[in-house]
Parts: sequence; C-alpha cells; structure tokens
Amino acid sequence: MMKKLDYAMLVRLNESSIRAGRRQNLSPERMPDKIHEPYRVNFHMAHKWDGQQDIRMSVILTPRGKTVWLDVSPEEFAAIPEFELSEVEWEVAMCPGTPPEAP
Repeated sequence: MMKKLDYAMLVRLNESSIRAGRRQNLSPERMPDKIHEPYRVNFHMAHKWDGQQDIRMSVILTPRGKTVWLDVSPEEFAAIPEFELSEVEWEVAMCPGTPPEAP
C-alpha cells in the first residue's frame, strides 16, 4: 500500500502547511508546472513541530523522480488515500529516494 495525492489535494495540503507555518512546504517555484498524477508518498516520518505531533512526508513530483518534503498534520496524512501497488510499481516509486535532509 502507498499513499497518493491528486494535484488538487497536493495544493490543499501545501496551502494548509504554509498557513500553519510548518517548516517544509513547496514554494511557488517548487510546485509542479505540469500535472503528473498521482503524486506518490514514498516515505514519511512522525516528528514534533511547535510541540505537537506532525508528519513529514516525501512526495514524488515528477515521473523523473523529483521529490520534496511536505509537512502535514497527522489528520491530513491519515486522510490521504492509499492504493495497492505491484512489486514493480513499488520499486519505481521507491527508486527516487527522498529529498536531501531538511534544513
């Protein structure tokens, strides 16, 4: 199972992250210029932000494997749909790895 977002959900989560003042979100120049759906979440980890639980996730933005970090609330993360993958699809989604360590 892997989580996936459509473009509208990516935009909503990013805007929510910016409004909340979370550290990792996509600036306008980092938003995809073309829609390549679905956007898969190939890694996530729980961390503390402003004294509260938060989720930092790695999102694959392009078919060539460009990844970015995006911080979301645990509730937002739980609402992202999951889907089944074949072994080959899973390997393709995992190959890009994660973005460089967040500052």
